[in-house]
This record gives sequence, C-alpha cells and structure tokens, in this order.
Amino acid sequence: MDVFVAYSLPIQGLKSGVHHYKFELDNAFFAQFEGSPVQDGKVHFDLELDRRPDMMLLQFTLEGYVGAECDRCTANIHLPIEDEQQLIVKFAEEDMETDDEEVIFIQREAPEFNVAKYLYEFVVLALPITNTYDCENDPNPPCNREVLKHLNPDQNDPSGSSIWDSLKNLKSDN
Repeated sequence: MDVFVAYSLPIQGLKSGVHHYKFELDNAFFAQFEGSPVQDGKVHFDLELDRRPDMMLLQFTLEGYVGAECDRCTANIHLPIEDEQQLIVKFAEEDMETDDEEVIFIQREAPEFNVAKYLYEFVVLALPITNTYDCENDPNPPCNREVLKHLNPDQNDPSGSSIWDSLKNLKSDN
C-alpha cells in the first residue's frame, strides 16, 4: 500500500473552480524520506486548488515547526517555519519536461495528482539557513544557559571590563 495515498488529489471529474484541502505532516511523514534534514516536526498545510479547463493552480500555505538543534546554544528547539508556494499543473496529451520548477505537466487522463513530494520539498525550502531560537521573547526558553555563558563572557563579568580592553591602549607607530 502506498503510504502517500492520503496526499493524492482526485482530479478526474473535479469541477472547475476553487477547492480547498488541508494536510498535517508529522514525524511519520518525514520518516518516509531517506536522508531528510527534517526528522521531527509538525507542519500544517492549507492548499487552494483552482481547477481550470487546461490547468490547475495550486497555492500552498504552510505553518508549523521542525525539530532542530540551536546553532547558538546546541539545545533541542522547535524551529517555527511558515511559507507560501505556488505550483502550476498543466494538462498535456503526453509527458512533457520543462525547466520551470513551478510548472508540472501531467496527462489529461490522470485520475489523481499526488502532492506528497511537493509538501516535503516546500517544508525543506522553508527551513532557515541558521537554526536559532528567539530567547529574548520567550519567558521559558529551552536554551542551554551554560553554553550561552561561554558565548557572552562580557555579560558574566561584573566589572564590565573585557579582556580586549587592554588592547585599546596600545599605540601603533605605522
């Protein structure tokens, strides 16, 4: 049985107009992708499908979190993600290729269109470059305080002096 059957949109017999779908992705979904940068997470997708006679416009809106290790303090965090993506699905008599990543061609007689791989790709594209947690705006952050003390030693010194202050007094003859 196909584990992604829940992500198939029935397109044969679908009337023209706008249709709405919702998907919830969790750890079991991400485990299906080998070598995935996302192992832990919960992401909600709203999909608006605009069916037209010669194509479908799919507008994806995602919101949720993925589990990550904070790049600053190495604590395990829930990294919030959100994004919007669009996909254009055009009907063709035969399979066609295109260089445009937002345009997909499918056969006109196709009974369904599976969006699982696109949901996964859109989550991966929404990942930030750095995994850091906003410690200042959370009353109970999951931050590793010991690591943060070593990153900001100036804040721990009550005298306010830095080891670099003595270098300011050096004069250069150049």
